Amino acid sequence: KNLNTLINETAGIDRYNNMQFLSSSSSGTTAKASSVLNNNSKLYGPMNALDNNNESSCWNSDGDADGNTAISFIVSFHRSVTVKELRIQFQGGFVAEECTLFLASSSVSEKGGVKTEWKELEDSFMEPEDSNEMQCFDLTEESENDRLCDSLKIEFRSSTDFYGRVTIYKLEVWGDQTQ
Repeated sequence: KNLNTLINETAGIDRYNNMQFLSSSSSGTTAKASSVLNNNSKLYGPMNALDNNNESSCWNSDGDADGNTAISFIVSFHRSVTVKELRIQFQGGFVAEECTLFLASSSVSEKGGVKTEWKELEDSFMEPEDSNEMQCFDLTEESENDRLCDSLKIEFRSSTDFYGRVTIYKLEVWGDQTQ
């Protein structure tokens, strides 16, 4: 990467692809997961995967004892965004093999509560490699309307780890903020 690219990415802008960094915790984005290693959220919690300031922080899932339970990782933007790209840095040996991506826009229900309906992004193909490198997944095969959301969920159905654990050092969502 050249110096301008690094400066722009640090500022949260990818000028080459005309995208904004949407998943920064400083912008109010939060994360939660259905599984955290040893229930230790301080060391292995999902917010660690959004922390771009600490190279060693990560999210670790617990193992899947029966091999039949999907592990979910949810990024909540708390604003309306259009996603274009997902970038994930796994720990080699603890990489998700089968990933399904869902988006949701929360709406207020008739009873006043918040209702979230997840919609699968069927045309977005995610097949991560067993690697420590940052991997990019293009989500623009879906129509722009289908990529409008305020939350993103990734379901991991299997892992390269024998016990079914997944480790993510960095998870970045890039796209556009909508008005």
